[in-house]
Amino acid sequence: MLDRPVQEDRKSNIRSASRKILVVDDDPMSLLMLEGVVQQLGFEVLTATNGQDALASLANEQDISIVLLDRVMPGMDGLTVVRKVKKEPDLCHIPIVMITGSDDPEEMREGIEAGVFYYLSKPVEANLVGSVISAALRGASQLDALNDHSNDTLGFDLAVAAKFQFRTPDEAQSLAGFLANFFPNPERSIEGIAALLLNAVEHGICGIGFDRKGDLLADGLLKEELRKRLDQLPAERKATAAISRKTTGVSLVVEDPGDGFAWKEFVEIDFSRSQGSHGRGIAQAKATAFDEVKFNSTGNCVVAVVRAKPDFDW
Repeated sequence: MLDRPVQEDRKSNIRSASRKILVVDDDPMSLLMLEGVVQQLGFEVLTATNGQDALASLANEQDISIVLLDRVMPGMDGLTVVRKVKKEPDLCHIPIVMITGSDDPEEMREGIEAGVFYYLSKPVEANLVGSVISAALRGASQLDALNDHSNDTLGFDLAVAAKFQFRTPDEAQSLAGFLANFFPNPERSIEGIAALLLNAVEHGICGIGFDRKGDLLADGLLKEELRKRLDQLPAERKATAAISRKTTGVSLVVEDPGDGFAWKEFVEIDFSRSQGSHGRGIAQAKATAFDEVKFNSTGNCVVAVVRAKPDFDW
């Protein structure tokens, strides 16, 4: 059981980046439970009981940070809501967490390809909600990093290739926002780039495995553990990211100094991991951020590609 100081620190960290969360569910009991959990985490909560009201709230309310959305609802279902939101330039950046009672992998793939950020399964475990919200806010911060580097794109348009070194989570996040501008659709690729760079830091440089990361996230101690390990490691222990643009498309190569990991377990969408606090980033990168993702045999080097679309042939 977590001690009180850790719980307070974690809530404080979440609240510092938070604004409003929209919770959408036609089941009154589920809606009440989610509303209470989110309020305990320090958020202002808006609620809706159907898809139409959810869209109205998104159109009329300012500063909605995240949407927790039931998939199966009468009238407009959750997936339709996702697709409509992702078509709106002013709303498409908002992370949507889908709540579902299904464990159908194809249904989940359909949702992720439509733009779902994470999944929670019914009955929702209250202790997972905070972790998923934190992850969604991290995703939103990636878009902020992208905006920080998007004012002048001339340099990105002129560049053919570039190589970078990075070592810390903050460097990975900032670099992800920078590198995204090399891709044809930066908003599409930003989350996938960040997932690959953070994987290189957490697993490659710091040697934090999947199970250990889950424990640290549950205790709100991942950042602290990363900082401790980085302080103990040689300063020259870094990862590299190389970007190149050709007529065939854009490719990103990320290599870290670690021993690698069992990457084959993480490149396909797995419903059992879709509900947890982590473990989805690489599969989502492959499904939505890039056209192709390939690892070397050990897993400490990955190539992500977005192919150029051919010109229309009259």
